[in-house]
Amino acid sequence: MKASADFWSGKRVFLTGHTGFKGSWMSLMLTTLGAQVRGFSLEVMPKQLFDLAQIASVVEHRIGDINNAELIKKEIMEFKPDVIFHLAAQSLVATGYQDPLSTLDTNIMGTAKLLDSLKDWPLPLAVIVVSSDKCYQPSDGNYSFIESDRLGGFDPYSCSKAGCELVVNAYRASFFGNSPQIGIASVRAGNVIGGGDYAVNRIIPDTMAAIVRRKHVALRHPDAVRPWQHVLDALHGYLLLAEALYQQPQKYAEAWNFGPLAKDMLTVGELVQRCYQHMGMQYCFESQFSQFKETEILLLDSTKARESLQWQPHWSLNQTIEKILEWYLGVADGADVRLLTQAQIHHYMNSSLSETGACL
Repeated sequence: MKASADFWSGKRVFLTGHTGFKGSWMSLMLTTLGAQVRGFSLEVMPKQLFDLAQIASVVEHRIGDINNAELIKKEIMEFKPDVIFHLAAQSLVATGYQDPLSTLDTNIMGTAKLLDSLKDWPLPLAVIVVSSDKCYQPSDGNYSFIESDRLGGFDPYSCSKAGCELVVNAYRASFFGNSPQIGIASVRAGNVIGGGDYAVNRIIPDTMAAIVRRKHVALRHPDAVRPWQHVLDALHGYLLLAEALYQQPQKYAEAWNFGPLAKDMLTVGELVQRCYQHMGMQYCFESQFSQFKETEILLLDSTKARESLQWQPHWSLNQTIEKILEWYLGVADGADVRLLTQAQIHHYMNSSLSETGACL
């Protein structure tokens, strides 16, 4: 099933965290579908996708802190959105260790302040709160988490995402449980990867930078298993859920996993090895000490999204790696960043979904 241009055309979408990696891709995806987007985020860092692709020219660009309750309410009330995607977050495990209080404040209280601003909302509205696969209580062995599994986390970042989920549950039950026109759902994607990610201490940016220089990259947790998926696969799931949630708020107002196929849940080392193989390069592992503990095995079960939303990942890990290399090598060769990114969006929507008759 594909996101409907008929649904999104003319829809007013309020997007927090629009200057980040996922937010930048979502901004271009939504505007490609015809939506009117107002973004709300911290000031964009230089040499990030939002800046390189000049996304501020295609969305209403607002600067602000999600922890500013008065400002977030003012922006939402003024814009009168049909859909809200809440992506604003502190998104790195390492930063959670380095600055736990800010991580907890942004990811938990920032979500609470956004939802609190909607308690008296009078119009139809779908709200998608973007959480994380790390919100689950870590388990032993090769277990794939389902949405009803216990929330938890042994590090500040994971704890903050579990707390975010609890806030969503509490606000939904306390203030929106009987609303016939407001639906609030949370989404838990895998480790999203793709072109345009320049975050520090993330595997794809580090690997691509090394490949461009024809160097090796050092790995902190080479044996950690993660549910790798292209950012467009996750965002497409969010779009499908938002459509369903807007039309049937009570039916779809719950938590949803959007993860890759089981065969694409590989170790960090295996992912990096494939990236080098696609370039015809050999890779010898270089280990790097990490003072921060991370969950060794993290897998997602997305059966509910497949059965209820007809969503499925459309790019295999090999296709994802090809698109990532195409993006970073293209940019290194001087390609127009926005045109390159939009071309990948069009290819995803028109080619990858062709088996379902989709087109953009």
